[in-house]
Amino acid sequence: IMLISFAMYSFLGYIMESLYISLIKRKWVSSGLLKGPYIPLYGFGALILINLMPYMKNPWICIILGGISMTCLELLSSYFIEKVFHKKCWDYSKHYFNFQGRICLFYTIIWCSLSYLFVFFIHPNVIKMIPYNDITLIVSLIFITFISKSFIDQINHSQKKTLLSDKV
Repeated sequence: IMLISFAMYSFLGYIMESLYISLIKRKWVSSGLLKGPYIPLYGFGALILINLMPYMKNPWICIILGGISMTCLELLSSYFIEKVFHKKCWDYSKHYFNFQGRICLFYTIIWCSLSYLFVFFIHPNVIKMIPYNDITLIVSLIFITFISKSFIDQINHSQKKTLLSDKV
């Protein structure tokens, strides 16, 4: 069940972050460091929150503990990504109350809010919707997302080639 949750929330995190960045930039942006429609940071964050859920029955504890946990995950992830991939995926140095541009108060508040939504609304409803006993359905959905991502990437690649050939 944890592997399925990790895959599902990595995909949902990709959708959420891509939509968020696309709205800010006013054009579609396929977010994430890896090739594919998933961002493992959200999968790991979901697993942390799922494991902390028994301690987060009180909304305020959920908000505080979730925000701190997700901010720590973001900080550790930024170090890991820079060390392994030699890439800086985000920079909060222009935000107030930031630490090395890796974390900041604004996104900690967002993590607090998302933790609350995840624990009290998102995860309980996802659990109700997904038949964990039907592994074929889940594997099929994951497979379809990878095919869809490949298709979208191919379209984007073709559009870039067309734009480049038009400029020549």
